[in-house]
Amino acid sequence: MSSSNPEQFTCESLQFRIEHAVRRLKSLHEGDSGFLEVVDLGPDVVPALRRLLFEPEPSGLHQVRGRAAEALAALGAFDVLADFLVSRDPIADPVERLGEEVVIGAAAHAIARLREEWVYRLLRVLATHRCITGVLAGLGSFHRKDSIEIFIRALDEDEVRLTAEAILRVFGRAARSALIEAALDRGNADRSENESHLRKRRSALGLLLEIGIPPKKWLVLRPLMEDSDRQIALLACRFCFEFGSAQDLARSARRLIDLRPGSDWLERELIDELLKAIRSTASPE
Repeated sequence: MSSSNPEQFTCESLQFRIEHAVRRLKSLHEGDSGFLEVVDLGPDVVPALRRLLFEPEPSGLHQVRGRAAEALAALGAFDVLADFLVSRDPIADPVERLGEEVVIGAAAHAIARLREEWVYRLLRVLATHRCITGVLAGLGSFHRKDSIEIFIRALDEDEVRLTAEAILRVFGRAARSALIEAALDRGNADRSENESHLRKRRSALGLLLEIGIPPKKWLVLRPLMEDSDRQIALLACRFCFEFGSAQDLARSARRLIDLRPGSDWLERELIDELLKAIRSTASPE
């Protein structure tokens, strides 16, 4: 009777463990414990995780592939994540594209754990061409000032605006000049601004209110009190109360009174508060 080959038995046993762990990773109910089991297997499981990550998912469901990206990062397989990120082409189907972008974001966020220059350059290129939440978050984690302009541009996009705002808050004063420039940029003077561009300017002004500006920068922002966009004008009037001269405050009060009739209830509350505050600081004249 021939004896079993111990090496073959070991390989078969390892393959069984890999298949079992990946199956659990893909499970809706056992995904978290499957993740730990996969990582515990070490580098031997990387090829299986690579296949899972690269496999398209027409349904748009992304959780399993996202877990695969996280597991690859935990195993130090950053080269696989890089290969995945540079190989992704735009997808026409909107459902499949949404899921794919979530997976790209998960892979970008995971690869950012490797704090190396080539990773930063890769994420910067990706963020320049594909505005995805996870890509921006990964790039922002490097906290490099030369990426601020990318986050300013992302304020244009509804899907990633909150992420871009959160990153710019972390930059704080370092982002101030770029935010002032964005707030003042009215785009093409020959055409009226589209809504996404207006939202970018509103977002930039709102961030400046949180971060703060030097008093001398008020003179640059002062013309925005007369901006045709109601929300931008209101934000500028809020700056005026903090930095404006007596003449500026009088001008602000007139502008607020003009804005009030067409405002919604929340804007009217803000206008009334500002007018009350201006009156409390004004001289009798």
